[in-house]
Amino acid sequence: ALAVKDPFDPVENIFGGTRYLSLLLKRFKNNQRLAVAAYNAGPERVESHQGIPPIPETERFVEKVMNYYLDFRD
Repeated sequence: ALAVKDPFDPVENIFGGTRYLSLLLKRFKNNQRLAVAAYNAGPERVESHQGIPPIPETERFVEKVMNYYLDFRD
């Protein structure tokens, strides 16, 4: 569905990941934190918790990605 034939090909992997993130952003109405949480924990978990699931790995992942985003967006 994400047009990735070889997940070990860095180019395909990056483009597949960005396609997936784009779909998650649409699903979560451009809420970046929820989309990133869904990327890590799965969209169903985010929906069932109606927010970022209380999973330490996911909470750390969201904070790390959002900090990188803020550092590099300009």
